[in-house]
Amino acid sequence: MRRKHKDIDIVSWVILACSIFWLMPLLLIFINSFKPYNDMIQHFLSLPSSINFNMYEETWTTFKFSQLTLTTLLYTVCTVLGVVICAPMAAYKLARTKTKYSTVIFGLIILPMMVPFQAYMITLTKLVSKVGLNGTKIGYIMVSVGLCMPLAVFMIHGFIKGIPLELEESALIDGASRYRTYFSVVLPLLKPILTTVIVLDALATWNDVITNQLIVGGKQNALNIQNALYMQFSAQTADWEHALPGIVMSTIPSLIFFVFMQKHIVGGITAGAVKG
Repeated sequence: MRRKHKDIDIVSWVILACSIFWLMPLLLIFINSFKPYNDMIQHFLSLPSSINFNMYEETWTTFKFSQLTLTTLLYTVCTVLGVVICAPMAAYKLARTKTKYSTVIFGLIILPMMVPFQAYMITLTKLVSKVGLNGTKIGYIMVSVGLCMPLAVFMIHGFIKGIPLELEESALIDGASRYRTYFSVVLPLLKPILTTVIVLDALATWNDVITNQLIVGGKQNALNIQNALYMQFSAQTADWEHALPGIVMSTIPSLIFFVFMQKHIVGGITAGAVKG
């Protein structure tokens, strides 16, 4: 028994050490966000001599952080709504249609999951430019929905296969149409996996940098928070004084959202695993 407790203590210490190691970059960002530039460069690993929110106030005003937050929130909400509306319908139709064509279509939908984004990001940018949607909010939203769709369809498709077909057959026998069966019987059962999809896609869209930079470029009215912060760095300049407070402020909403929703992520994935 003592040997078992000793092993548990060792594992706990190892986990604690790993946690501190992985959290160290975030901790250093938070600590240095309160320092002036010279102090930040010379004493990067030390605690700030005093807590000063001047750079936070200046960053909020200079970057027009309220506008950036609203724009990023618009992207996040629209992307999540697009995925939640379209992905369950596609997954349900493909899961309940037993033909070779449905298998091929399902494979094509989830194909982007198997290919690195860097492999097709240039052609994607060219396509968006050809249809005149580069530099626009609607163009970025459409691309975000498209990029989030494969994983959502894949997860929901596996979840639906675990739902007994007898439930739908009973509804059809009672006179419900196919659409009524989907909205009244199937869709409510998808709540656990849809919650997981919402959390994952919301965090991915809120923290996106590359896609926003590719589609929007430098259009100030269409930048999200992360892209606006990224643009403060170049080969000649690095605005750490404003970037670090901006990173902290941009991280707070997603961190709070994740803390409150993490149980739904675990619940949705577990439910999908059991039913699948």
